[in-house]
Order: sequence, then structure tokens, then C-alpha cells
Amino acid sequence: MAAVKTSKQSAASADRGEWRDMPAAERIQRANNLIVLHPRFRDAVELLRRCHESARTASEPACGALLGASGVGKTSVISHYHKLHPAAETETATCQPVLRVTLQPDARPKGIAADLLLALGDPAWSSGTVQTLTNRAVKLLQRCRVELIVFDEFHHLFDMDRAKVMTKAAQWLKVLIVNTSIPIVVCGMPEAEHVLRAEHTERRFKERLRLHCFTWRTPAGRREFCGMLKRLDQTLPLAEESQLADPDLAGRFYLACRGVPDYLMTLVRGGVAEALGRRSERIELPDLARVFEAKLAQQRVLAEQPNPFIGQLDRGALDRVQPADQARTAGVGLSPKASGKRPRAATASDYLGGR
Repeated sequence: MAAVKTSKQSAASADRGEWRDMPAAERIQRANNLIVLHPRFRDAVELLRRCHESARTASEPACGALLGASGVGKTSVISHYHKLHPAAETETATCQPVLRVTLQPDARPKGIAADLLLALGDPAWSSGTVQTLTNRAVKLLQRCRVELIVFDEFHHLFDMDRAKVMTKAAQWLKVLIVNTSIPIVVCGMPEAEHVLRAEHTERRFKERLRLHCFTWRTPAGRREFCGMLKRLDQTLPLAEESQLADPDLAGRFYLACRGVPDYLMTLVRGGVAEALGRRSERIELPDLARVFEAKLAQQRVLAEQPNPFIGQLDRGALDRVQPADQARTAGVGLSPKASGKRPRAATASDYLGGR
């Protein structure tokens, strides 16, 4: 067994050596586009797949939701699934199996219909009444053979200041599902859950997944985080492994990202660019220290700590640290005012009230 293991390690090293022949600019681009299909990412992709296929296998479309704080990977999941089902040009239209729509703030039915038409490529996407925009959208969805609609920034249907769902927008969404039979997946911040509890949406959005930051506070959480670092290390466009999952370095990574996948990828991608900039084939501590200082040190959740990649690892801080989406300070994607509000008991009018 030992001989087999050594043989595999030698083969892996030989394969990595091929990166030396690729220009640095191309390797940096590879790193910037890198996606690691870790388990929670696969679960989110699987939710999209189930909803997508429901139009062919179920009596009514299965709709779902991906929720989580900013930076947990929702956008990466959507982009990945969208690339798996690319648009194709025909003689009469652009077929878009998976349509991605970004909702604007304070979403109203007319605004949502306009956003939908914009995503479909309608040149007059903002012209007309809500009824004419909706009718055009329904026809274009059929012409473009859309099989799944993904609404991003879905929390824009919720007024945080008033704690009210935009009822008319939720009603409009229900009618769209009924009239088109196209499954819909919505993605957004945690407050979007209020919209999904509203009368017009609760029953239809049964497939739900909450994406969280990585955690360091449990053995399982540490294993998951270190496993992510190990997979990243194995797939980076560098000729040598950087031992990113080494216990000391993994702890520094966690302090530097607080479990936010986007921050973690910023560090690793930046580390690749720094290493190649000094003509090295592995990421070193000074590389990560420079990336943290340049790109992450001013982020709210990270601003009150020293650079984790300089000096000794602060194990006391590591024992106390919480994931960014659970911290009491202003978290990822929340304003200080919003994150500091004291929770109050919700009422029926909070969920069902209109403007």
C-alpha cells in the first residue's frame, strides 16, 4: 500500500509540474474562475436541478429558495448552474433554458416584469403598463424556451424598515408561476424568508436551503473548513502545493475570513497572484498578509483585528471567533443599523401587509 501511495503522489506532482509552462496571466485567470464543488455547494446545485426537472416530471412546477448572508456562495451557485445550461441562438429567438433575473430594490410588479424582460433581451423592457409588460414577458418566456427562472436579490421584495412583504409583488409572482408553469428559484438575504412565509408564496416554495458560513467552533466544522482548503490547494494552478490545510495556516485563514466563502476565495486567489508575481510556485504567509491588508482589512466584520498572517497565531481569538453570519457585530451584508436592531415578535401584518 505504501508503494502505491508514493506512486500516486509522484504522478500528482508530475501533473502539477505542467503549470510551470503556462503564462502567469493565464494561471491567474484560472484561479479567478476557480470553483470548488464542496458538499454544501453541491447541495445548492442539486436544489436547482430538482426544481429545473420538475417541469417535466411533476404536475406543477417545484419552486425553491437559496438564502444566506452576502458572500456565502449564492451567486457562485447560480453562475455555475447557468453555465451548465447555456443560451443557444436559433433562427427565431435566443433559447435560454435557465434565465437569471436580478431584482431591483423596492421591487413592485411592474419593476419585476421589466427586470424579467431585460433578462430576456427585450429592447423595450421598461415601456408599458404592468399588464402589457407581463403579457410580453409570458410570451417571450415561451419563445425563448425558458425552463427555469432564477430571481436573484429576492429580499428586495421585503421592506426591512417596515418589516412588510410587498404583497402585490408576491401576488404577481404567484400568477406568473400559474400562467407559465415554469419553476422558479429565488435567491437572497435571510430576510427573504419573510416573503416566502407570505400567503401567496408559502405553499409554492417548498424546496429551501439556507447557506451558512463555515464554522470553526465544532470538530465537524473545522474538518469541513480544512477539507475546503485542501481541495483548493490541490486545484490551484501552481506547480507545488502550499499546505493551506496545515493546522496553523488553516487557523489563520479562518480568522482572516470568518468562514465567509467569498473572503476565503479572495485570499486564495490573491495569494496565487502574489506567488506568481515573485516567480514562486507556492503561496507563503507574506503573500496572504499582503492580500488581507489590501483587500479585506477594511471589511466590517474583520476590521477590529490584527492581520492574522503576521506574527504568532492568536489561538485565543481563534477559540472565541464566530462565523460572520452569526457574529453580534454588523455582519456580512447588513448595515450597522439593521444588524443592531433588536428582534421583536412578528405579527401577521408584518408578513401579509402591503404598502
